[in-house]
Amino acid sequence: MSIATDPLALASLLSSRLCHDLINPVGAMGTGLEVMETEDDPVMQAEARKLIKLSAEKSIAMLDFARLAFGAGSAYGAEIDLDDGKRVMIPVFSFIKPDLDWQLPGGHVPKDFVKAVLNITLMMADCVPRAGSKVTVSGHVGELVIRATGPKAKLKPELLSAFAAEEEGLEPKMTPAYLAGMIAEATGGKIRGQAVSEEEVVLLATFPAWEVRDAAE
Repeated sequence: MSIATDPLALASLLSSRLCHDLINPVGAMGTGLEVMETEDDPVMQAEARKLIKLSAEKSIAMLDFARLAFGAGSAYGAEIDLDDGKRVMIPVFSFIKPDLDWQLPGGHVPKDFVKAVLNITLMMADCVPRAGSKVTVSGHVGELVIRATGPKAKLKPELLSAFAAEEEGLEPKMTPAYLAGMIAEATGGKIRGQAVSEEEVVLLATFPAWEVRDAAE
């Protein structure tokens, strides 16, 4: 049975990815609380409070993101405003090196399109993990273009394989890309990427079924 047809396998991979994203901030909160309990030095107490606050903010940001990007989104209908995607993406980028340039217009679109946008954007940030980098998100519901620019930009083969919804060798950290690839395939589209230069990689994601729907409206 493949991952695509085995909900438990996909759920396990996504759970592992979420645990990976949360282990550091949650662990840091524990460290901060331990310092608060064992240290009387006011400076240490103040630093511990800062650590707890920052770690809590990061944990909340990742959970809000995961709820929309990985979850069923039961609080939403069949469509979501793209601005909701932007709302959960901005806090995530405040804790990583690249800046976010979100150029997508607001408006209601299929819920799974928002999931695809969020998962692709998150994974493209890994292509430019240095300060001074930027991830630019543009396009429309039928076609998404995401550019990652910065020093030593790199599009790893395993990431491209995951975006192509290929299961062989899939690791939990690449699961968001795999999920986005599955969404694109379900609409008759695909996700392709290439390195434009040593400082820029570009990803094109197409969603033909939604583009036809958009044109009809």
